[in-house]
Amino acid sequence: MAKTKYFLLVFAAILLFSCIKKEVNHVPKPKGYFRIELPEHEYTRMDTDSLLPFSLDFSKHATIDYAQKEDGLYWLDINYPTLNAKFNITYIPLHGDLRELAVAEEKMVGFHIDRGKADDIQEDYIFDSQHKIYGKLFSIEGKGAATPLTFWATDSAQHFLRAALYFNFAPNNDSLRPVIDYLKEDALEMINTLKWKDN
Repeated sequence: MAKTKYFLLVFAAILLFSCIKKEVNHVPKPKGYFRIELPEHEYTRMDTDSLLPFSLDFSKHATIDYAQKEDGLYWLDINYPTLNAKFNITYIPLHGDLRELAVAEEKMVGFHIDRGKADDIQEDYIFDSQHKIYGKLFSIEGKGAATPLTFWATDSAQHFLRAALYFNFAPNNDSLRPVIDYLKEDALEMINTLKWKDN
């Protein structure tokens, strides 16, 4: 009889504790992004027979389109169809206006800070006296920066080239960080292989 009472008491206690609702703290999962598969870096030389007054190496995973505009200007797009991105490049022949063009580039980059789109801007100088390539590379940090990467280059006498990276959608640069870093390597390759045709 005592064993039965003891058994009933233990059973009642187990039943009682199993019916008590346990408090569960729900913790939100950290924000994640889709994994983006990026191809290996491979480059090809721009067609040197083209009418462009410069040449450079660009990604084999990109296509290239260009058009000549008035006054010797060229517009060039290096398109990345699988990444939905492109480098817009403008070539401008110099007519004693290097300072104005360089100041305009600084203002365009500063626009990101003025509009609150950039958290930080990192500047790297471009200097290759052998091939007469001088300029600046800007990495623009910020979730909503429209152009997270820009650069300009010149020989300081005849040629001026500017480039800006754009995505074909409203960017979220936090989630696009691997793509931006990948395309920065391509930009560095373009800069390092840039040649003016008359030098």
